[in-house]
Amino acid sequence: MAIMHENALLRAEVKTLREANSSLAKRRRAKKTRLRHGGTLEVGEGLDLLDQKDVDAQLREATRASSSRARRAQPREQRCGICGNTGHNARTCEIDVETC
Repeated sequence: MAIMHENALLRAEVKTLREANSSLAKRRRAKKTRLRHGGTLEVGEGLDLLDQKDVDAQLREATRASSSRARRAQPREQRCGICGNTGHNARTCEIDVETC
């Protein structure tokens, strides 16, 4: 009798836990299907948004590539502020500043 009673209690507990788990999972799924400001999103609207995002990214790349200020592949070497040569800076320059 005790085993049957314990089995019935365990079944009831499992049932309540499964119901709680399914409701929690449903809430989590609902959060993922909503947008921040627009509510739910339909498939067509989502595809349109993705296409627009791709087009915007391509436009940014095109304008960046055609900008007047071209980026250097490698950073230029630092030059000395006194003599203008590379390989050292103004603090370690061998040219005497006072004689210039």
